[in-house]
Amino acid sequence: MFFKGDTPWRLATVRRLSIWLAVVFIALTAAYLIVGRSALLDVEEIKVYGLHHLTLEEVQDNFGFQLGDSLLSVDKDLTREKLEGLPWVRSAEIIRSWGGLVEVVISEHKPVALVMTKPTYWALVANEGTILTRGLSAPPELPRLSGVRAAGPPGGYLASDSSALLALLNAMSPDLSQRFSSIRREADQDIVATLVSNQEVIFGDEQRLAAKIIALSAVIDYLEEENRMDKKIDVSVPEVPVVRDD
Repeated sequence: MFFKGDTPWRLATVRRLSIWLAVVFIALTAAYLIVGRSALLDVEEIKVYGLHHLTLEEVQDNFGFQLGDSLLSVDKDLTREKLEGLPWVRSAEIIRSWGGLVEVVISEHKPVALVMTKPTYWALVANEGTILTRGLSAPPELPRLSGVRAAGPPGGYLASDSSALLALLNAMSPDLSQRFSSIRREADQDIVATLVSNQEVIFGDEQRLAAKIIALSAVIDYLEEENRMDKKIDVSVPEVPVVRDD
């Protein structure tokens, strides 16, 4: 459509500009197709970082690309989504370099506790409740959470009745958490734990867990200095911790 007042010179300029833009678009499209299919931009090397529990084969099965594929075909978002669907993967980052290198950086969950799946079988769980494994008959030495619902399949989450026990563990220093062999919910919902020294720790309800942990640390330090092994440590009232040998 032309407007009144358009001059032949103006119309010719617009026509030349349209032709020039069309040529540029065609050239860029052709370059994209040619370069994208060129062996110079193939995936030449894949490096994977951060594997501790997963195997290389397990993550490779979820790449969606392989050596020799075009770099342009590497869908970073799709690959990250597939990798983060693996139970052990907390996060994944895909870095694509035009030199033919694709780097996959995996951050794995850290197991903090065990939860029973069926009698004598325990699953590893992460700090936010992700279930990492199926039930293991010979699990590693980690605090065992009991008095809660059984763990489901890997990739799922623990039931809400485990949240306070996980919160308790997450609030502890690594050195303190390693002292526990088990943490359980009693029938009255109070939290009771057992240290690897067989001493029992009474936390009471799930309120003020941080204060109770501070009180427990102080009591443990005191008992060790005094070379005492009292059987029960009650920090349910953190301002007035009680130790008993009954």
